[in-house]
Amino acid sequence: MEHSLERRSRCRVAVGAEHAIRFTAKGHTFQNVRITNISITGCFAMVSQRDVALFAQGTWLENFAFEHPDLILGPITAKVMYTLGAASEGSTFDFMGVGIHFVSMDDGSRMQLEDFLALSLKP
Repeated sequence: MEHSLERRSRCRVAVGAEHAIRFTAKGHTFQNVRITNISITGCFAMVSQRDVALFAQGTWLENFAFEHPDLILGPITAKVMYTLGAASEGSTFDFMGVGIHFVSMDDGSRMQLEDFLALSLKP
């Protein structure tokens, strides 16, 4: 991929099916939303195609939190940066990918996330 097209600004860690998030988008609550990777600046989530209208670029994700015992972080402000695989004519995908950017988080949460990422990157 050409560097100018790369959306990621930081190294991401791939995570398993046990990693999920919860949040509210445009008044709709989402729980147990699977994420596929995470970095200090964001994560990539998989959401249902039927909810595509709720995930326009720039949409704020309120009450954002991780649903994993190793990631009990404080309040995180997040927003949608991009979507991949959004429904189009003839689309057969049930899910679309959502690139999420962490706009802000408290210092303790940032340190905990940095520690989680460092441990995940160890061989």
